[in-house]
Amino acid sequence: MQAPAGRIRNGGRSVDRRLWYLIAATRGGMNRAKILHSLHERPHNANDLASLLRLDYKTVRHHLDVLRENDCVMLLGEPGYAALYGLSPRLQTHFGEFLDIWIRIEPGGVGET
Repeated sequence: MQAPAGRIRNGGRSVDRRLWYLIAATRGGMNRAKILHSLHERPHNANDLASLLRLDYKTVRHHLDVLRENDCVMLLGEPGYAALYGLSPRLQTHFGEFLDIWIRIEPGGVGET
């Protein structure tokens, strides 16, 4: 999928171009979307996410780093092996926009895991 230019209107909400790019227009975007969806439910550490999503631990750590660099997730407490991650305030505010993207890219188009 191609990232939209600037902001687009989707179901009455503006979709942040960066979020669209991270989730829908890059390799690994579906894994990042699954991580964000899981973190919306509650904070997790990388090992929990790897088990929950059936992904390699290093893959999860890579995606968490990308999501942190783009202000989508944040560390809750001190860094380390058991560090918890949660959604950033920015993404908490724009979670509806994330869901708009999730619905459009999720296999089957239903937006549920």
